[in-house]
Amino acid sequence: MSLVKTIKRLEYANFLIKKKATGDLETFARKMDLSRSAIKEILSQMRELGATIIYDRQRKTYCYTEEGEFCISRFMKYGDALSKEDSSKIGKPEELCFSEKDIFVLCKEIFPGQK
Repeated sequence: MSLVKTIKRLEYANFLIKKKATGDLETFARKMDLSRSAIKEILSQMRELGATIIYDRQRKTYCYTEEGEFCISRFMKYGDALSKEDSSKIGKPEELCFSEKDIFVLCKEIFPGQK
């Protein structure tokens, strides 16, 4: 499987989990057009990447236990600032910039005069 396809699957799984719209394992697999074992593998990979995912038995859906965002689908050159459109996919657009030291930092740390 291509890397791009894998990334797109992770992004879609992330979207469903954030929206608390996965349903149970069977429903999640159907929405992703994958097998149950493939969904288990995706969940395992997401957890390896640091996501804290649980199954909420009351809501009958997978969800994150912490707020956060996956940032895996874009190559960034050192020092580039994100466009509002790009940064809106990962957090508050007015506060995030790319840094050589950290993946994303508050812009005011890079550009002290910026609001």
